[in-house]
Amino acid sequence: MSIIDAHSASPAPGVSCSKAGKIQIFAGKKYTCIKKGKKLIWNKGSKVLEKQNTKTPASDTEKSEPSNPAPTPAPSPSSTPTPAPTQKSEIKTSNLTDYRSSSECKLQKAGTNHEVDLSHTPRNWIMLDPTKPVRILIFPVDFSDLVSSTRNSPDFTELMTSIENFYKSQSGGKLQFKWTVASEFSRMSKSIESYGVGTRATGSVWQLNNDIQDLAFQKYNKDDFDFVIGSAPATTSREQIAASPAFGTRDAKYRGATYLGGDYWSGGRPWTIPAHEFGHFALGIADLYDFKSSMLGESGFEAQFQYMGVFDIMNWAGGAGLELTAWSRWVSKLISDSQILCQPFTRTITMLEPIETVNNSVKGIVIPISPNNVLVVENRAAQGFDSRLPEGARGVIVYSVDTSIESGQGPMRMVRKTGSSDNLFRDNALKKGESITHLGYTIKVIEQFEGNAYIEIQRS
Repeated sequence: MSIIDAHSASPAPGVSCSKAGKIQIFAGKKYTCIKKGKKLIWNKGSKVLEKQNTKTPASDTEKSEPSNPAPTPAPSPSSTPTPAPTQKSEIKTSNLTDYRSSSECKLQKAGTNHEVDLSHTPRNWIMLDPTKPVRILIFPVDFSDLVSSTRNSPDFTELMTSIENFYKSQSGGKLQFKWTVASEFSRMSKSIESYGVGTRATGSVWQLNNDIQDLAFQKYNKDDFDFVIGSAPATTSREQIAASPAFGTRDAKYRGATYLGGDYWSGGRPWTIPAHEFGHFALGIADLYDFKSSMLGESGFEAQFQYMGVFDIMNWAGGAGLELTAWSRWVSKLISDSQILCQPFTRTITMLEPIETVNNSVKGIVIPISPNNVLVVENRAAQGFDSRLPEGARGVIVYSVDTSIESGQGPMRMVRKTGSSDNLFRDNALKKGESITHLGYTIKVIEQFEGNAYIEIQRS
């Protein structure tokens, strides 16, 4: 019997899938998981006629776990295309030669954290090279006081497929992955209680990570991997391992890593948690949520996302807009310099496709303000990993980036348009005829056509 799944990660022809016969509807096509040789992959897909989704999207304030920066996301509905004119737009856009060199829009680090930030400055951590396949080892472990009920490794197929599909889409299909999963659990020499990691941001989290890697590299050659995902047993609670943080490294003895703790296993196995951490230890991207609010429990839940609302997995891994912002993609080298336009002092008119479109098109316009501050303009639609975006969040968004602001303190902040009041910016996207004036520039949407936005920018 086939399984209909319209809510999981975006399929693509030839990409690995988890179960033969599984069907997924995405972007107007029905994809089927087929067996080709020894592999399970998505087929080429066939067109289907989908009903327009007229239901109000689920609220993004549903509380899975207030103190967790990466809570479990709700299921994603099918994409709802933005209404567009029926005739082709004939608006004349600026020539590429009108824009500045992208190097004039790059930012240097102005703060003290040289490990995860939003600058183009090289990180102190050993970062991945996005031009090469990412080699990942998943290594499950248990403890004398946290024993796995089975010696066999859990099934990580859905986790691997979801992370791979997400980062492939964010990089325009360029980022490739190679996975190795240990076949069985390995026993740690210390008890889990001895690490004291049952409360978030406490205990010997680094020692736990290092001990997992020391054990892993007794059995595997560390030179064969770029980073490690350790995993506790499936019965792990938050009281045993509260969170699953990221671990970078400057030491060739270790690899960038994370481990799957109680927030992963007791929270429904959300792939977005390790995907969020991957953005840190592999790509060097900062936390966009407010760390202080995240430590307040339920009372600080919504305040965690005060800077970027529902947008970007590095802000809220349970939000409706999981797609990385154009800036996050650029500083992590998932997109090239040619996919960013650097605004000149003169007036421009630019056409931006939805950022969710998986191709090599321009993903954003950057307006340089100072050596450590820019404004970024991009176009969002209810597509791809943004399929749950409510109507008010679909359209052109404008946000600032300031590298003097540290990770977890709001280095990226949404610019609010007149009339917007929603705490999570679900009413803040610019529609046709709307504009924002900020830091000496006016950004106006002069037309929207087939999801594309025509944007006028000029010094005010």
